[in-house]
Amino acid sequence: MVAMTALGVALGAHPASAASVTVAQWHMDETSGSVMADSVGANHGTLHSVAVGRPGFAGTAYEFNGRSSYVSVPSNANLNPGSRNVTVTIRMNTTRRPTGTGDFDLIRKGYYSSAGGEWKVEYQPSGKATCGFKGSRGYAELTAGPSVSNGAWHTITCAKTASLVRLTVDGASFTKNAAVGSISNSNPVIVGAYPGAEFFPGRLDEAVIAYG
Repeated sequence: MVAMTALGVALGAHPASAASVTVAQWHMDETSGSVMADSVGANHGTLHSVAVGRPGFAGTAYEFNGRSSYVSVPSNANLNPGSRNVTVTIRMNTTRRPTGTGDFDLIRKGYYSSAGGEWKVEYQPSGKATCGFKGSRGYAELTAGPSVSNGAWHTITCAKTASLVRLTVDGASFTKNAAVGSISNSNPVIVGAYPGAEFFPGRLDEAVIAYG
């Protein structure tokens, strides 16, 4: 069963708790070049067919063309949560939805078939966001909340603890009981695509990964 709790968090507030540790934060404020800078560490990404300097959630944002755009961040041990609680946040803005049974990928590390599992944030044909986590004990996915395809900025947060998965959309939280176990893979972080498929058409901004 999916439970919903109103968090009362102002749009744009940091979603992680006071005790959490931010391991990567990408403001996406670059206005030239092909590097996505990590403001808290060395997890810098490479842009592929991404337009920079667009009006953003905060500062400027990246625009993805829905055909070939994505950002890749090399795998790093500190991007693997293992058995720790993990929170992944990204801001999105689009008016387009996936067609058929496909989805658009917003940010992910690993794939369902990856040794060590995956974590991901996706966007469905219904206009709703999805959290997905696969670990040493199994897989859990949660799709919930309002449609976010209205051309406004929305804050999507996906979190995993030892016993549940939580999806938060603009301050409204939905949970699902699930114990997925440890997640650790050798895949890059990909923003805006699978890659090679499921390319997101729209703008993304202010991505954060935190533990705790």
